[in-house]
Amino acid sequence: MLATSTAINWSAIINVIMQIYLQNTTVCVLWPLEGEFNLNAKDTGNAYTIINIQANNINNKANDVQKFKEKFLESNSLTLMLTAAIEKSHCESYLAFEKDTLKFIDSFSNASRYSEWRSKRNHFVFASSNRTLENLLETQRFFEDQATILFITTDNSNPGIFDLKTNKFVGPKANKPGKLYLLDRFYANTSGFQFGENLFPNKLENLQGREIIVPGMDYRPYLVINYVVSGENNSYDLSYGSSPEGSVQLDGTEARVIITFCELFNCTVLIDSSQADDWGEVYSNLSGIGSLGMVAKGMADITIGAMYSWDSDYIYLDMSMYIVRSGVTCLVPAPRRLASWILPLEPFQFTLWLAVIVYMILEVVSLALTYRFEISYVSSKTNVWPESLKFAVVTTLKLFVSQSGSKKVISQTVRVLLFTCFLNDLIVTSIYGGGLASILTVPSYEEASDTLDRLWSHKLKWAANSEAWVSAIRNTDDNRINDILENFFIYPDEKLKFLAHSHSGYGFTVERLPFGHFAIGDYLTTESINHLKIMQEDLYFQYTVAFTSRCWPMLSAFDNLLYWWHSAGLDNYWEWRAVADNMNVQKQKQVEATMYSNMEDMGPVKLGMSNFVGILLLWMLGITISFLVFLYELSKNYVEKRKANNFKDQLTAKVLGCRSNCTNKCF
Repeated sequence: MLATSTAINWSAIINVIMQIYLQNTTVCVLWPLEGEFNLNAKDTGNAYTIINIQANNINNKANDVQKFKEKFLESNSLTLMLTAAIEKSHCESYLAFEKDTLKFIDSFSNASRYSEWRSKRNHFVFASSNRTLENLLETQRFFEDQATILFITTDNSNPGIFDLKTNKFVGPKANKPGKLYLLDRFYANTSGFQFGENLFPNKLENLQGREIIVPGMDYRPYLVINYVVSGENNSYDLSYGSSPEGSVQLDGTEARVIITFCELFNCTVLIDSSQADDWGEVYSNLSGIGSLGMVAKGMADITIGAMYSWDSDYIYLDMSMYIVRSGVTCLVPAPRRLASWILPLEPFQFTLWLAVIVYMILEVVSLALTYRFEISYVSSKTNVWPESLKFAVVTTLKLFVSQSGSKKVISQTVRVLLFTCFLNDLIVTSIYGGGLASILTVPSYEEASDTLDRLWSHKLKWAANSEAWVSAIRNTDDNRINDILENFFIYPDEKLKFLAHSHSGYGFTVERLPFGHFAIGDYLTTESINHLKIMQEDLYFQYTVAFTSRCWPMLSAFDNLLYWWHSAGLDNYWEWRAVADNMNVQKQKQVEATMYSNMEDMGPVKLGMSNFVGILLLWMLGITISFLVFLYELSKNYVEKRKANNFKDQLTAKVLGCRSNCTNKCF
């Protein structure tokens, strides 16, 4: 008959392991309710901190428990206690015994994702005398996914001898990486180890072909997926099952990091495109959509492809160090030629036109004053202000269009003033004529929305195919950005392609890579780019990262590779290489050239009727005003003649009446 768990004394082996391997960490202990276990105070010292996750000081924090209950859909008391312990005490090592091991594994899988705090150096120690439990643990996914697991077992026949085992972890998943194997053996009577092996070996040095699954969202040049003939591939799409059509040649600026990682650590990169139709997002119940959702649901290990450091997703996933700087900018409508009807106004700027108007007003006032005094001295007329003002206005307008006046002036003051005004008007009209001549032969263009301020002031509509393009700038305090976001729209690729080809006046998002290239959607073709212009600055920029599942054991090694990657300049090399091998280089050059298009002197062009539309409009306006004045003069003359005739008739009638009265008196 096997001994019960109370007969096993775990204290000796656990104290030794904690002293040697768990230094400078906080250890969360799921304290056994049965069996002998105590920590020797003189052995523990201050090298680590022990947290009893069943302690009342954690379990009674009602506010924390209520917060977790509101936030997560699935939880139990152990999950809540583990979450609180991780957040408050920053536990990095965990210890569980006997039947509590399975409870701990189930709860930790959720607690590690519920907690906003996380660690990349977790260690797990489990102890049990139940051989059946050992076989059951080997089938748990937790034992497949974690590399730093130590399982301690013993039996009744030799209660002082402990077998120290760990999970295989390496190798393809078909070879059961969760299977346990013997590392060493500990003898309680001598407090010594039989083989002296490292109980937490570095299993990442050679992963022996272990698969790393990446969501397969083809987004070039970050992640390039080319389906090829089997044998020419370096990856495989799991969504094709065992079909040879799933053979993939994987490439890209960020994909190369993972490929290089697996070359160094002997792993296999696989993709799964079954749900990777977008960047996606993670929900609070740890489900999700798109590439990020696949990682949250455990369908993939790591996701790349211009993943920005989104806070909302970092809460539930782990994040690598930055991979590359990426700027979000827009291809906006290219500046169009200015409308011809405003051509007469183009030679002068607005402020210069104001100056000319002010000068003309001063000229009218000065001529009116001098002419009024001239009339006063020469003649004895009264009420001469209307005549003076009429002379001043007519003369000013005639001088401005280089025409002479019809009035004869006598005063030397008025003559000198007229000569001065004529010279000034001659200079102004000459400058205007020269400016108009240059504008007629060199095309002028409107202001493009190629800066953040112009995009905001022009209220340009812009569009993309995912919310991921703007999620990083949502809820910003910048009112200008908020106004720009009001004109942002999300459309499927088909509609975006239609809008781009139909010259709809929309802007379209692209990503500006750090070494001069662009990530351009397939809906933007060479023809549509001819009518667009790249912005001179970014709407915003962020650093791309890789999102991984929580407690992914290879994250530290992946971050170290990224440090080497940037130090060696491989980010520069692989950007140029990935673009040259997998993208339309002509389109890249075309987008870059749009930054300078319509900005250089295009030289003289042949004049057409469109060049004179503005002048013709001005001529028509003059003709219309002249015609209206002519009608006014005709009607005025008609009314005056009518009044004169009426007065003549009335006078004749009075004369005749007077004669008639006089005749009657005579007889």
